[in-house]
Amino acid sequence: MKYIQKKYKKIIQILAKLQLVLFLRKKVVVFSIVALPLTSAGAGMTIYIDNLANVAQDPVFVQETVINLDEHITVQFSAPIRDTDEYENVIVSYPQTDMYFSWNDMHTVVEIIPKTIWRPQTQYSIAFPYNSHQIDNELSTIFSFETIAYPDVMETNISDLNNQYINVGEEILIMFDRDIVDFDVHAVTRPVLETEQMYDTQTKTLHIKVMEQAQNYKGFHSLTLFAKHKNQTNAQFYPIKSVTFNTLLPRPDVWPEPFEDRLVIAERSTAPQIKSGKYIDVNLEAQITTLFENGKFVTNFVDSSGAMDTPTPLGQYEIYNKHPYALSDMFQVYLPYWLAFTEDGLYGFHGLIVWPSGHEDMPDGGKESERSIGNAVSAGCVRHDAQDSIFLYEWAEAGTNVVIY
Repeated sequence: MKYIQKKYKKIIQILAKLQLVLFLRKKVVVFSIVALPLTSAGAGMTIYIDNLANVAQDPVFVQETVINLDEHITVQFSAPIRDTDEYENVIVSYPQTDMYFSWNDMHTVVEIIPKTIWRPQTQYSIAFPYNSHQIDNELSTIFSFETIAYPDVMETNISDLNNQYINVGEEILIMFDRDIVDFDVHAVTRPVLETEQMYDTQTKTLHIKVMEQAQNYKGFHSLTLFAKHKNQTNAQFYPIKSVTFNTLLPRPDVWPEPFEDRLVIAERSTAPQIKSGKYIDVNLEAQITTLFENGKFVTNFVDSSGAMDTPTPLGQYEIYNKHPYALSDMFQVYLPYWLAFTEDGLYGFHGLIVWPSGHEDMPDGGKESERSIGNAVSAGCVRHDAQDSIFLYEWAEAGTNVVIY
């Protein structure tokens, strides 16, 4: 090996001097071309070397196309190689690679086979000497090629920017740039989720179906795709893509009475229906208001929505106007931190009602008790206690989306 390294140190010097990687990217052939590369086809590729030519003072560079990781290289010589064992010893690869050599056609053809596979996404050079009768330091052809990369993920239905929520029974879709039949691809989730994985060769899409999730866990999961060529060992799996997503716990059939428990369950089981900008989510069954921004949970608090006879309207709305201390024309009461979510101004968010002095229902004036919060007793608006109504008023602005269900 020391002899070979010394004998062919010129190869490394030439590669460094000419900056072969940059040279190849320009797709230029220098000096005189005596090698005729053929286009790579999946089963292998062939190059030709005129080993009867005069010994060259400098090597000839030839670039080939991108090849598969298990692809064979066939070299055709114009004249037989007399001592194939000796010739194999002076074929130099960069980076150094263990290779098999299979000779045929009266030693005019050699098939070069990697002992495992070529490294993915790697620039290779293999140097062959001209003179097959007398081994010397002069070089003939430095043949260069690149290997294919691991499969690229072209698209997924998971977007980190949208804070995606994936629930049991739903699928994560991974679309590749090519067929991955030659690769083993596995998805690993942390924290662990039970999944089923199915690959569709026609669409080049990996379907990852969430079957089950950890009990009492709601939050971010990471999903990492690992790939290896089918001829690589399990120790050679390589990460090619990672995404994150949220999971939710199922909503309860009956909401607990303690407000603290409702808030925790609502946070773990409420998915944002709008994932861009600010959005107010109102769950009438739970009597919980949840705030989201760009799909991310901000906070939630207990509310008081419309009574059975005066229900809060369902649907999607937006904040039309706001006033720190609005007066209701209909009821002649003050509505602190008013946020109208219907265009006619009949319904909105507000704090606890304030009766002015002389009001027919409360001549001495007064303020609504916080005991009403958590119960459906309003005339259709959605109330919050003083602290929460202030937070909502300062956080929301005109145009903020509202969904009530």
